[in-house]
Amino acid sequence: MDLKVRPLAVEELGDFVRAQELTFGVHAHDEDIPVEGLIFEPDRSLAVFDGDRIVGGTMACTMQMTVPGGAAVATAGVTSVGVQPTPRRRGLLTGLMREQLEDVHERGEPLAALWASEAGIYGRFGYGVAAPILDLKLAREHAAFAVPVDPAEGLRLVDAEEALRVYPGIYDRMVAARPGTMARNGAWWKYRTTDLEHHREGATPYFFVVLDGADGPEGYVFYRLRHDWQQHLPAAVLEVEELIGLTPRAEAQLWRYCLNVDLVASVRAPFRPPDEPLKLLLADPRRLQAEVLDGLYVRTVDVAGALAARRYRAEGRLVLEVRDPFCEWNEGRYALEGGPDGATCERTDDEPDVRLDATALGAAYLGGVGLGALHRALRAEGSPEALSRADAMFGSNVAPWCPHIF
Repeated sequence: MDLKVRPLAVEELGDFVRAQELTFGVHAHDEDIPVEGLIFEPDRSLAVFDGDRIVGGTMACTMQMTVPGGAAVATAGVTSVGVQPTPRRRGLLTGLMREQLEDVHERGEPLAALWASEAGIYGRFGYGVAAPILDLKLAREHAAFAVPVDPAEGLRLVDAEEALRVYPGIYDRMVAARPGTMARNGAWWKYRTTDLEHHREGATPYFFVVLDGADGPEGYVFYRLRHDWQQHLPAAVLEVEELIGLTPRAEAQLWRYCLNVDLVASVRAPFRPPDEPLKLLLADPRRLQAEVLDGLYVRTVDVAGALAARRYRAEGRLVLEVRDPFCEWNEGRYALEGGPDGATCERTDDEPDVRLDATALGAAYLGGVGLGALHRALRAEGSPEALSRADAMFGSNVAPWCPHIF
């Protein structure tokens, strides 16, 4: 094999999409290509060529992620990573990840993030699980609330065009308050709501719902129905794609709506936040099946820049010793001083309070995974006092969550 790695030209996107779909064990449809073109940045792509044939690659998207304290931080959204079965075990994936992270570093982006198809792959490249998700399932017959919530008068079904006018304003307000969320421009909204038939796997097209409040739209949900009939009785599954409520009541009313749709026997919501309130809403919470999954992976590409960009729940000073053999520019000790109003982070020769590697730092960065928990999992070292101080500083009052799949 004569393997070469280089960025893609615009006209090569179709070949790349077809090649990468094969990597994931599916055959691409021609209609997938213009959809991928909505988010394609040629200069942020890398493809492995065997002659004139693409056999692997990766891409990154220019994104902004909300971090604790509310700042939007430049983040490389890594996607379409894979190598086909034929050239494997040649170090191609490692080489792609290293070249991509070097490019991210040169661009001055402090963070990279991704969703993993397999959970065991990306830890060795410094990505840690920073924003876990819940996969929820609930039978409609067990959907009574502990505090009854009447159906909202402001609910309305809308078409995709109306949804794209109303949803972004609601989403943007949520993003400002939730660590881990990603900003969406018009192209990303079109990408997120594109509804190709072969993606439905037998389910219906999307249904779009808006919840209007006294002061304007305050929530939305879009979902599919997977129709089924068992012994002549309706047994459809309502599959929540995204549900956002700006107030506790709005969120409860949107759940009440989903659980009241006719012909539905159960509701599934596979991408919900760790602090999802549905379990507390239910009169019989044991009936809610909730599986914790890995969710969004985060990597600190510039340790000092990333740590200085976020805010901290408690005032304090920590010296962190970071091990990062994959991105050697990060290796070393950092003096972090921070609190609710700001932070600084600089290299130091002081003795470390906490020792950890890049993967553990990525997991802890958004405040959803504690340094004490990482210590108990043998992923961080430090005295009880230092780990307690780290947890007090790094913790977030709002659980990190990323509903933005890329």
